Amino acid sequence: MTGAEIVASILKQEGVRQVFCFPYSPILEALSETGIRPIVARQERVAENMADGFSRTCLGKQFGVVTVQQAAGTENAFAGIAQAYTDSSPVLFLPGHPGRELVGVPPTFDAVRNFAAVTKWGDMIPSARSVSQRMRRAYTLLRSGRPGPVMLEIPVDVANEQADEPVDYSSPPTVRFAADADAVRDAVTLLRSAERPLVLAGQGVLYAGASMELTECAERLAAPVVTSMLGKSAINERHPLAVGPAALARTDMAAHWLETCDVIFAVGTSLTKGIFSPKIPPGKRFVHATVDARDVNKDYVADVPLLGDARLVLRQMNEELNRQQGAEEPGRSKPLKDEIASQRLAWRERWSRLRSSDETPLNPYRVMDEFMRIVDPADAIVTHDSGNPRDQLLPVYESVTPRGYLGWGHSTQLGFSLGATMGAKLAAPEKLAVNFMGDAAFGMVGMDVETAVREEIPILTMLLNNSAMGNYERNIPRSSELYGTKLLSGDYSRVAEGLGAFTRRVVKPGEIGPAIEAGIAATREGRPALLEFITKEEPEMAIG
Repeated sequence: MTGAEIVASILKQEGVRQVFCFPYSPILEALSETGIRPIVARQERVAENMADGFSRTCLGKQFGVVTVQQAAGTENAFAGIAQAYTDSSPVLFLPGHPGRELVGVPPTFDAVRNFAAVTKWGDMIPSARSVSQRMRRAYTLLRSGRPGPVMLEIPVDVANEQADEPVDYSSPPTVRFAADADAVRDAVTLLRSAERPLVLAGQGVLYAGASMELTECAERLAAPVVTSMLGKSAINERHPLAVGPAALARTDMAAHWLETCDVIFAVGTSLTKGIFSPKIPPGKRFVHATVDARDVNKDYVADVPLLGDARLVLRQMNEELNRQQGAEEPGRSKPLKDEIASQRLAWRERWSRLRSSDETPLNPYRVMDEFMRIVDPADAIVTHDSGNPRDQLLPVYESVTPRGYLGWGHSTQLGFSLGATMGAKLAAPEKLAVNFMGDAAFGMVGMDVETAVREEIPILTMLLNNSAMGNYERNIPRSSELYGTKLLSGDYSRVAEGLGAFTRRVVKPGEIGPAIEAGIAATREGRPALLEFITKEEPEMAIG
């Protein structure tokens, strides 16, 4: 077998059904011969975004694979891999290379060196006989520890080279580890002594498949649960202890509990400070459970650090809680749930005016409200794009299943949601896959609506067109005033129609619901749909 055939056979053994790409790649023909479907995007970044969304939705059971051609393709691919790296998303990246004799010869692009900063591990496959060993290591790293993209560069001559021995590959298992038992005991003791404990859940809970354990732990502690932006959907957001996400935009309940808690149990999160991280006031004590030792004591001092897989750690915590306090819920549980219910009611009331607005141009919250009225969140995977759609949708949408909402954005690349939603739909074809994006985001990747049409990936895009790049005037007020640098224009439903999608352009409040229902019906018939809502710039957002 050639090196390319060995790569394809290993991917097949790993259960890969499709590989996202922008041709040409030295393994593309070998992939096709094994029955693996190549899905061709209009640009490398969107292909990677598709692989990324696929991986996030599969929660470690499968991984998105993307391959691109040497040189220009690899160079263009940097943004998509950087996005996966900043959000800790496990993607297998297989770029081409012009040949081993050109390694280190300028101006040949050195992917191993250049991608080292945005991959968990990157290497070149040096020979056909080494393919199995490199692929085994790649899948071990994809499955174990902190998630992240892994890169294997494939020289053309390696792809064509015949191996002189049989393929020796077995799929590596996931490696998980639990926390130190004494530390778990100390963590439970600290949390039980707290007057107002709080659980902060990150996406590590999702990748560990630990939503059930998280909910049980919160109930045993009688502690509210806040999620990070990436951790949104780790708990059913209609659970009596769920108080919503905390990022640049957050619910009032999340902000209140971060302010008033005394001990925080952070699990499956790096606790990295940043624009889109939970804003934690000083004076808190921390139990910090993470799978990556580099996170411990980085930005917040951990009173009790717990190093381990989120599901194993939460199981340990629940067992220790049972030892220390028995099976009964704490007496504060009912009054706490009543308090949260009252806060949630006030939160919904706060937004009711905007969510029921009859103004034109449309209020984006009215569009979101109509969507939430029509769509059962248990049957959907929903995501935002960067900017206003993120900050408006993230706190008001209620997700009820793990990965029913794809929160993302440590790197805020406009347009990520389109490819990510296509990948999510391929991972969960039974779900309605929906992305809310703005007109600026569409300008970045809009031509890949044709990819959804051509590849028969029936997603629903909710395009909120306010003819502006929201929030940019905060940074360039003078330039915006003089030259209109935040202003945009375009009839995007006509663009999407020209690319073959089902479209509607909505300008009146009464048209919102029927358009959404028509768009959903189109996706059920196997056709991608784009609904363009002509909205106002809505300055009111839950940013704090």
